Amino acid sequence: MTDDEIGERLRDRGLEEDYIRELLASLGFDPAEGFTVDSIEALDTATMPQRRKAALRTLALADDAEGSA
Repeated sequence: MTDDEIGERLRDRGLEEDYIRELLASLGFDPAEGFTVDSIEALDTATMPQRRKAALRTLALADDAEGSA
């Protein structure tokens, strides 16, 4: 799956916020604490592999949640 396809799936399923929370958590921040200068900087400088991993995890978690519903 290409990065564009992953992004399209996230958007189609309305998972953009979940993705940001997952990316924040993967970068060592607690999403419940909201945005800080440091967390925003970390989001801005996250590498493509970090972003891709968080996006795929977001999709997997959504699939798991739908499967158990």
